[in-house]
Amino acid sequence: MATNATSKYLVHFFLFFFFVLPTTVTFAFNLPRNPAHHSHVRCEMATRHASSTTASPSSPITSSPEASDGSTRRELLESYGRLGVGLGASALFPWIPSSALAASRPSSDAPVAVLGARGKTGRLIVQQLLAEGKKVRALSYQPFEYDAKKDLPVNVDLSLLTYAIGDVTKYDTLSDAIRGSSAVIFASSASKKGGNAQAVDCDGVENIARAAISEKIPRLLVISSGAVTKPDSFGYKVTNMFARGIMGLKLEGEDRLRALYRSSAPAGVTYTVLRPGGLSNDKGLGVIGLELNQKDTIIGEISRNDVAAVAVHAITAPEAADVTFEVYEIGRRTPLQPEFPKESGMERRAEKWEDIFKGLVKDQDLQIA
Repeated sequence: MATNATSKYLVHFFLFFFFVLPTTVTFAFNLPRNPAHHSHVRCEMATRHASSTTASPSSPITSSPEASDGSTRRELLESYGRLGVGLGASALFPWIPSSALAASRPSSDAPVAVLGARGKTGRLIVQQLLAEGKKVRALSYQPFEYDAKKDLPVNVDLSLLTYAIGDVTKYDTLSDAIRGSSAVIFASSASKKGGNAQAVDCDGVENIARAAISEKIPRLLVISSGAVTKPDSFGYKVTNMFARGIMGLKLEGEDRLRALYRSSAPAGVTYTVLRPGGLSNDKGLGVIGLELNQKDTIIGEISRNDVAAVAVHAITAPEAADVTFEVYEIGRRTPLQPEFPKESGMERRAEKWEDIFKGLVKDQDLQIA
């Protein structure tokens, strides 16, 4: 027994001396010299994004702000884990907790972070996630808590729900808010207190895209709007009447997000852009009453309940990765403009949630910006 134990620790010593130690030294020499300086730079960049009013989707998009020290440590632990492939990281490095080795990847029971959780659609998303027994991190630009009796499902396990500050207009609030999440749902939009369309629907989308890529969140889903690419359509004009310029800013936010993911996202880090039609407060029809589409030529009303359901199911659908699509009720569908055909050729219908996303075309194949 003593001989086996001695051999085991000799192997550990060999691996540490020849593999782990060189890696540790390499990372140490590449750590930021002044973390406070990087934090200051990140805050400055967040302020510029939130206050900009002249941003253009065609403008060069700078790289993500510097990662925090926590990200650097996670990269170091990831390198340890890669050395342990085949033998198992915990077997090779018994002095490192197994939970730390896996810290860079969301666990199977990681929460879904919901931005805009105080809003009508955001609250419905939280309700549906909790009803399915999923952990939720409800995010808002200011502290809040739900009224358990009024706002949450009956008999819900309140231990599944946590709260945090996540202000899409302030980049430096986002990384900590979403860290370790299995997915992020962006249900924010312009409001009197939360920020205007430029700050939320455009710059805010870019901010959360940068943060999600930096934190390696497997899926970011952004709720945008149908008709954003058709400024001559009735739907575009009507929506702009309620929030001046919001449709063009939503599209610019989408374009910035797609450009960031195309240039910066590592494998396994994906996005979904969901474009609902006109929103109602109806009960909802469920998957059997909905149609997905692409090309932004068909529109129709849809309940917030159904939008929430689509978002909740899309974040785990492989077919919805790196995809932009519209959704509306089948019975209320109509071409966005009179000259558009009644069918786009890209309609998707199904009787089950797991089937409705099948056949969606990736944005790069549709040549969406």
